[in-house]
Amino acid sequence: MPADIVTTQQVADQRAFIDNINNLALSWWKRLPWYPRMQECLYRRIDQIYLESRQMYGDEHFLRYATRQRLAKKHRLTAADVEKELETRRTLESDGCLNLAVPKTTNGEYGRLKPTSLHWC
Repeated sequence: MPADIVTTQQVADQRAFIDNINNLALSWWKRLPWYPRMQECLYRRIDQIYLESRQMYGDEHFLRYATRQRLAKKHRLTAADVEKELETRRTLESDGCLNLAVPKTTNGEYGRLKPTSLHWC
């Protein structure tokens, strides 16, 4: 049978499938209308929840958990990491590397700036 011919059985199966999906979605919304609101509330509090967990269990346990669960970098920072980042920022500021804009060119040369110490790592 050619692929472009649709039988009545295929149409009936497709309609039954769509009806089942609609019924499932409707029953989900009837039984669990609180879930999206609660999820949004908890997602808004996620920074606070991680901070409370870090205070409760200590840095060592929390950082092991954060690494294992691959949490965002902002949740895995320690005081040493922040100090290192500030030192890097101070170095970049002293080199004059912050907020540089690369001039738009058509010939493939992207500015006449000398490389900074960042490029010679």
